Amino acid sequence: MPDAAASAVPRPPLRRFEAWLRELTIPLTVAFAIFIFLLPLMIYTIRPGQLGVQWKRFQGGTQLDHIYGEGTHIILPWDHIYIYDARLQRVEREFDVLSSDGLTMKVSMAWRFRVNPSNLPYLHRYAGENYAETLIAPSVGARTRDVIAYYRPEQVYTQSRLTIQQQILSSVRYDLINNFNPDGRKGLKWVEIEDVLIKGVTLPRGVQDAIIKKNAAYQEMQTYNFLLSKEEKEAERKRIEATGIRHFQEIVSNGMSDSYLRWRGIEATVQLAKSDNAKVVVIGAGANGLPLIMNMDDKKAEASKPKARPRKP
Repeated sequence: MPDAAASAVPRPPLRRFEAWLRELTIPLTVAFAIFIFLLPLMIYTIRPGQLGVQWKRFQGGTQLDHIYGEGTHIILPWDHIYIYDARLQRVEREFDVLSSDGLTMKVSMAWRFRVNPSNLPYLHRYAGENYAETLIAPSVGARTRDVIAYYRPEQVYTQSRLTIQQQILSSVRYDLINNFNPDGRKGLKWVEIEDVLIKGVTLPRGVQDAIIKKNAAYQEMQTYNFLLSKEEKEAERKRIEATGIRHFQEIVSNGMSDSYLRWRGIEATVQLAKSDNAKVVVIGAGANGLPLIMNMDDKKAEASKPKARPRKP
């Protein structure tokens, strides 16, 4: 009887909580361990210059109406976020192409591109993360072969390079927008192709040497043309100069008189007489009535003077 009475007495609330806590220790420990295990699958950090596309396992797969921007995002552990680089990217490839005359050559190409954020979910669904290799590179290679097939090797190697680059760029853009159209989605701009560059062209050894010699001969011919043009201009200059001298002589011979020449001679004599660095000696008059002038500098004048002999003591 005493034991039954003791068991009928209710336990204090603190003891009941401790008993309940002991019962939940194992489930809470298991739940916490599962949470720690799933936490890396729930938290995604999108760094600067990146965009994310979510794939939901039980809600239709790729979410076409939402894009995740930079920052930290928490999702359900059975879903996944695929992260794409949204910055400008650069890829280089080398392609074997044929020229218009059937010559095989290697062309090193480089192109720059970036994803189009508005169509990134569709790009992820239909092309995937490796879109640069599966979508862009084949298109650039095919359009490069198509365009260069209309040119000769020396045109690709020299003056037509800029034209060829622009044609390849236009063809690649058209190809990606109009020819890649899964599920009838024609006209979507999947990526932005900024430019296409021809880095180098490797021709067969003999053809490359022939083109170099041809270009050297062309430059030499341009040099000769320049020299001929220069000599023609010089001859024309001398002819004009001679014509001017002849006209001057005709004018002078017809307009000069003895009185005018005598007056100019007197002016020159006066100016020479005023000079500090000259000695003027008038010996007599010339045939035209002008004085005869001898101009001697100070050093010659000193040298012509007799030296004074020293006096004997």
